[in-house]
Amino acid sequence: MKVMRSVIIEAPVDRVWAAVRNFDGVVNWNPGVVAARMESGSSTAVGAIRHLDIVDGTVFRETLLAHSDIDRFYTYDIIEGPLPCSDYVSVHRFLPITEGDMTLGIWEGAFHCDPADAESLEAIVGDQIYRDGMLGLNDYLKERA
Repeated sequence: MKVMRSVIIEAPVDRVWAAVRNFDGVVNWNPGVVAARMESGSSTAVGAIRHLDIVDGTVFRETLLAHSDIDRFYTYDIIEGPLPCSDYVSVHRFLPITEGDMTLGIWEGAFHCDPADAESLEAIVGDQIYRDGMLGLNDYLKERA
């Protein structure tokens, strides 16, 4: 299954990337994350593992698979979490919108799941994680403008 959301973020791409480039920095801008820490490696090192505490009390552990300051993206997988899926790999990328000096945030993932879970995972991953996370990022950057 594939899920993707895109959001216009009302800030220049360099400012957006500065806010999100550290793998454990998600706690600063994503309203669904209450704590984040690196279990191993540094926050931009491929192979590093982060631990996320989510507002509903669940935990995710994720591995940073790729990271590019030049292309402004990172790729990660979930190695532990509550979602009823497997082989989850996600890419979070940011592209400049030159008209208005804004940013296009694109967050997408692919994973395997039982067809009975597909509709709920589309909403959880697509809306609650991807869309709401990027809307939180937009709010975070507006507050600090």
